[in-house]
Amino acid sequence: MKALDTGVLLALLEGSAKAREQLRKLRGVELATTEANLLELSSLAVQGVPRSRSSRLAALDKLRRRLTVLPIGPRTLEELSARPVTLTGRFTPTVAQMLGTLEAAGCDELLTDDPRVVVGDWSFKVRVVSV
Repeated sequence: MKALDTGVLLALLEGSAKAREQLRKLRGVELATTEANLLELSSLAVQGVPRSRSSRLAALDKLRRRLTVLPIGPRTLEELSARPVTLTGRFTPTVAQMLGTLEAAGCDELLTDDPRVVVGDWSFKVRVVSV
C-alpha cells in the first residue's frame, strides 16, 4: 500500500499534471491516505472564496472515494509512543497522527512533496515526488 501525503493530494485536487503522472505510475497499487490528511484538506476546502466551496468539497469527496482512508485509532497511539519524537516545526500533531496511522496500517511507502515532515524511525519508505 502506498500512502499519499497532503501536499500530493492537494496537487491532485489542483489538477497538477506532475501529480497525475505520479498516480499513473501507481496503477494497480492500493493508494491510501489517513483521516488526518483528509482533515487538513477539508479545512483548506472550506477556506477561501465561499461560492467555490461546494466545488472544492465535491472534488475532495471524489478523490476520497478513490483512496483507502486509514483511521486514526489505538494502534496509531501505540506506534507513536514507541518512537520518541518531539513535536516541533513541521512535525505537528496532525503529522504525528498520519505517520503513526501509516505505521499501524502496515503501509510500505509514503509519497510526499516535503520530506521534512517525516521525523522518527518508521518501517515504511519515504519517497519525495515532484508535484
